[in-house]
Amino acid sequence: MTKGHVFVTMGDLLNLKSDAWLLPVDRRASPGARWTRAMPELADAIDAEDLWSFQNESTFAHALHAWPAGSSIPVLTAVPMAGLTDADELLPRFRAFLEVATAAVNERRVTSADRASPPVLATPFFGTGHGGGNIYRGALLKVLLKEAHRHAGEAGVDIVFVFQDPAAFALAQQQRREGDTAWAALTPSLLTKAKGLGEIARSGRLVPFMGAGISISAGAPTWSQLLGRMAGAAGLSEPEKKALEKLSNLDQAAVLRSFFEEKFPDAGDIRFGRAVSEAVNMKHYGLAPSLLASLPSSGAITLNYDTLFEKASKDAGSPRTVIPGEKPDDATTATHRWLLKLHGSVDKPETIVLTRDDYLGYSATREALSALVKAHLITHHLLFVGFGLADDHFHEIIHDVRRALPAQEAGGRFGSALMLKHDAMQEKLWGKHLNLIDMEDAGSSESGTAAQARRLEIFLDALIAHASDSRSFLLAPHYGDGLTDEELALRNALFEVARVSSREPASSTASVIHRVLRDFGWDGSTASS
Repeated sequence: MTKGHVFVTMGDLLNLKSDAWLLPVDRRASPGARWTRAMPELADAIDAEDLWSFQNESTFAHALHAWPAGSSIPVLTAVPMAGLTDADELLPRFRAFLEVATAAVNERRVTSADRASPPVLATPFFGTGHGGGNIYRGALLKVLLKEAHRHAGEAGVDIVFVFQDPAAFALAQQQRREGDTAWAALTPSLLTKAKGLGEIARSGRLVPFMGAGISISAGAPTWSQLLGRMAGAAGLSEPEKKALEKLSNLDQAAVLRSFFEEKFPDAGDIRFGRAVSEAVNMKHYGLAPSLLASLPSSGAITLNYDTLFEKASKDAGSPRTVIPGEKPDDATTATHRWLLKLHGSVDKPETIVLTRDDYLGYSATREALSALVKAHLITHHLLFVGFGLADDHFHEIIHDVRRALPAQEAGGRFGSALMLKHDAMQEKLWGKHLNLIDMEDAGSSESGTAAQARRLEIFLDALIAHASDSRSFLLAPHYGDGLTDEELALRNALFEVARVSSREPASSTASVIHRVLRDFGWDGSTASS
């Protein structure tokens, strides 16, 4: 049995693709307003269940089995009604969620395709609401992470902690970095490479460059699947479909556009773009976009049409201005972050670049690439994720990037590419320009594309954990019990600085000191909590 992994990310639990998720409720099985506003159908679904054992607290978790097939199963999980006096009091309830969610998901996974990858269970920072858990946030994190690791290893499920509090996210990453057992699925060599890229990211110099592969876990089609769906939408016969497959991807798209123009004489291009949009427009993002959205990077580049990365970035608290064609709003201006979409977007079907003619004609976008990438590549490192080295799109991008580099830098390596498989010939072809990092593991019993793709997600999880250098938990309320002795001493010393600098009349340097303290999570109080 495949051992599960525990992931940590920033985001919105309801927008992350999972098989089951933890829904905190009180003993009356009533969820908070946040959940019912987002999912009005929850109320009727809960009313239809027999919750006697749950309401008398003989059980702590209950899965909504009647929830529609294909949708992530909400698992009602009871928070302590009398509050918490110790973090371990939450353990039976979290354990109940893990056991009930695992059983509920396994009941639905009846085919071999369903069982190709481990189930994904998603959880918020459970137990930190109004039941007293706010007092024990640091200790709660340790308890929850430890139990998640135990269950993931024994039950073969992946567990994703989805945080919305940057302080909790930062502390969770620190606790995981204290021992490398969190990434036992990676070889020592892969973990070292993840740490190296994390260090580059920590300095703000890592720029993700995303291909179609990062959206596949969310259900997005591969290039061949997209073209197959387009062929069906265009009404091609089976002999025509087989003949089409003999062409390159770019030429297949051109032929399909011709079929759309013949079928819809007055709106061929519009219907073509709309068909592409419908095929790749996903509602929920997978782990890869969510993890990459947590990178401390001002810039990002994608060839994908979907809006998964934009949604994940917004959920992670780092919304991005989309280039070209989007005017920054107050939120995106505040983060100074941008996303260059080279091949168009599903929300603007007319911008989609798919055929060979499209590629040859998007000079304006090439100019945007040259301007943005050239400015970044002098001091930044590109991270290519979700590409195949034989992909025509990848070749074109590398060509453009090399042209954008200053002459003295053009012969060096300007980035890293995360690949599923090792290929000695591709290493010969690209090794001068890129660090190629493959996800093969000769010593592992898990092989094949699915195992390699999952290993890539674990690699990204390690990268993000080592890219996080925030200490916003250090002075944040309710996190003191999660700190080391050295950190506690520093916390107390900084609170003394806060007290002295807050006295009247304030020092002229107080505002500067307070700005630094806020970076450590200080909320303006002068007493530790």
